[in-house]
Amino acid sequence: MKNALGKWEQFLLLNQNSLTTNFIPQSTLYSLENLIYLLNSYEYVYVKHDSTGQGRAIYKVYKRKDGQYCFNGFNMQGEEINKCLATIEDFHQVLHPYEKHDRLSGIYIIQEGVMSLTPDGHSISIRVHVQNLKGEWIIGGIYGRIATEDHGIVNSNRGSQVIPIDELLSDYMMMDNTEKDKTIDSLKENSILASEVIASHFPCREYGIDFGINLEGETILFEVNTTPSISSFAKIDRAIWKKIIEIRKMQNEGEV
Repeated sequence: MKNALGKWEQFLLLNQNSLTTNFIPQSTLYSLENLIYLLNSYEYVYVKHDSTGQGRAIYKVYKRKDGQYCFNGFNMQGEEINKCLATIEDFHQVLHPYEKHDRLSGIYIIQEGVMSLTPDGHSISIRVHVQNLKGEWIIGGIYGRIATEDHGIVNSNRGSQVIPIDELLSDYMMMDNTEKDKTIDSLKENSILASEVIASHFPCREYGIDFGINLEGETILFEVNTTPSISSFAKIDRAIWKKIIEIRKMQNEGEV
C-alpha cells in the first residue's frame, strides 16, 4: 500500500465519481499556462504543493487591477510570504527556487478559489473527522476554523482559530437552526461519500476532510487528509476527542 495520497490523485478520484465531482473545486496541475488561465477565470486561486500538509507550501494568488500578480501564504518551511510581482514568471521562481540547478520542488496543483467567508469577510473552513468501524463509515466529530489574519489560508497550524461547529455556523455564519442543520447534514453526507471513493483506492481507517461553504451556501470539499490530527478536538470538546479515541480502540480490537 502507498503511504501517501497526493492532492492531485485525490482530485482525480473524486472528480471521476458522478456524486463527489459535484462538490469539489476546479483543479489542475500547475503550469504557468494553467495558472494564467485560471486567474482569468476566478478572482483568486490557490496553488498547493501536492504532498505537504499543515498549511505549508500553499499560496493564495490573484491579479490586481494594476496588473501586478500578488500572492500570500506559506513556503515549504512554513514561513509566511506576502508579495506582489510584476510578472507571473516571478511567482514561478518562488515555487521552484532551485530550478536553474535542475532541482524542482515537486508537483503543485492549482485550485479554484472558493469564497468561503463569513458575512463580515473572514475566511472559514470546516474539518470533518470520519472513521471506519466494522465496515461502516461514521462521523467522529466536526469543528470549524476561522482565519484570524487576512492571508487567506485557513489552517490551525497557521494561526486560525478553532471553534465548535455550532458556534461557527450560528454566530459567525449567521445561520438559523434550519440552515445550520441542513449544512451539517450536507457535511456528513459528503464526507462519507468522499471517504468511500478515496478508500476504494487508498484505504484508511479514518480521514480528516476539509470543507468550505461557498457564497450559495453549498459545502465544497477542499482536501482529504489521510493522517488527520485530532488535537484540535481536545481543545474545544474533550467529549468528542474521547469518542474518537474510543472508536480507534474498537478499530484495534477488530483487528485482533
